[in-house]
Amino acid sequence: MGAIKGLRVVLAALLCLVLGGSLWLTVQRQVFHQEELAVGGLILAPVEGDAMAPALRDGDMAVAVSRSGYEPPYSLGDAVLCVDGTFQRLVGTVYGDFVFIARGDGEPQDKEALLPGGDILGKVVVALPGAGRVYQFLSSLWGPPVVLVVRVL
Repeated sequence: MGAIKGLRVVLAALLCLVLGGSLWLTVQRQVFHQEELAVGGLILAPVEGDAMAPALRDGDMAVAVSRSGYEPPYSLGDAVLCVDGTFQRLVGTVYGDFVFIARGDGEPQDKEALLPGGDILGKVVVALPGAGRVYQFLSSLWGPPVVLVVRVL
C-alpha cells in the first residue's frame, strides 16, 4: 500500500509541474505573443510548415543555440532560426559574414533571400520530432484545462 501512495504523490507532483508549465507557456504565447521559449543560451521553437524538410518537419521542436559575441560567425550550411520565427539554411554570403544568402531546404533556388546576420537568433543544433505539437497544445488555451482535468481524475 505504501508504494501506491508514493506513486500517487509522485504523479500528482508531476501533473502539478506540467500544469504550472502549461499555464506559463499559455501566458507567454497568448498574452505576450512569444512563440519561442528561451532558456539560458538555448531557444526552443516549434517548426511550422515543411520549408526546411527533411531536416526540420512540421510539428518538430527545434533547439537553437544563440551565438555569443566571442564565438566564430555562422558557417555555410548551418540551419538557423530567424527573428521572424522561420528557419533557413545559409547557402552563401555577401559582404563577408554580415549578410547571408538563405533558403529553406525544401524550397527551390529562386526562393533564396538575403538574410542580415542580425536577423539570426541562433543555430539549430537538434530537432525533437513531434515535440512542437506538444508544446503548441500545452501553450494553447486548451492546454491548462485539459491538464487540470487529468490531474483531478
